[in-house]
Amino acid sequence: MKFTRIISLLPLLVVSGCGLLYSADNTQLHHQDSAKRNTSDTPDAAEDSGLQYRPDSRDNSQISNMRVATRYQDPLVTGFYASQTHKPLYDYADQLAMKLMASASGLKTAKIGITSFVRLNASLQQTTVLGNQLAEYLMVGLQDYGVSVIEYKLAPSLAVTPYGDIALTRDARMLKTSASIDHILTGTLVEMPRGVQVNARIVAIETGQLVAATSLQIPAFMVTSLNQPQP
Repeated sequence: MKFTRIISLLPLLVVSGCGLLYSADNTQLHHQDSAKRNTSDTPDAAEDSGLQYRPDSRDNSQISNMRVATRYQDPLVTGFYASQTHKPLYDYADQLAMKLMASASGLKTAKIGITSFVRLNASLQQTTVLGNQLAEYLMVGLQDYGVSVIEYKLAPSLAVTPYGDIALTRDARMLKTSASIDHILTGTLVEMPRGVQVNARIVAIETGQLVAATSLQIPAFMVTSLNQPQP
C-alpha cells in the first residue's frame, strides 16, 4: 500500500522539480538581460574619441620604478621632484598676483616696475634664480589684471648680433631714463628647510606707502629643481 502511494506521488515531484529549475533559469536570464541593458545604457568612450587615457612609455617606466609607500615619507629625505607634480612655478606666481590684487586698490592707473626678489639678509642685495623667475612671471600675472607694467630694462636701441636680436639689458648706463614708474613690486625670500617663504609687496615710490602685500611658501623640491642644470 505504501509502495503504491509513493509511486503515485512521483509524477508530482518530477513536475515540481522541473518547475523550480525553470524558475531558476528564468531568474538567471533576467539578471543577464538587466546587466546587458545597463551596459548598453552607459557605453564606454570610443577608442578614437580621445576620451580614453592611454599610458605611454613614461607612465610605464614610472610605474615600474615606483616604490609603494606604506607610511608617511618626508620628501626632503626620500626625494620629491618637480616633475612629479602638475603645478609649475608660474602657478605660484599667479597665486601671488591674485593675492596682491585682492588687497590692492587704486592700481588701475598705476605704472608698476617689477624687480627681482632678494634674500632676506643684512644687505638685501642677493637675488636667486627663483627671485628672477618670479619677477618675470609676475609681469604676465599683473598684466592679466589690467595693470600697466613698465619694462625698465629696455635698451635705448636694438642690438643685432649673430646670436639674436637683443632689446633688454642689465647695464645701468644703457637703460632708458624716460621710463616713468610710480609703483614698485618687490619682495624678499626667506629660505627654510621645507621651502622658501616669498613676501611680495607693492610700494608707491613717491610716498613709500605700502599699497598691497602678501606671502606665499614655495616647496623645497620646486626651488631645488630650478638650480639643476638643464639637459
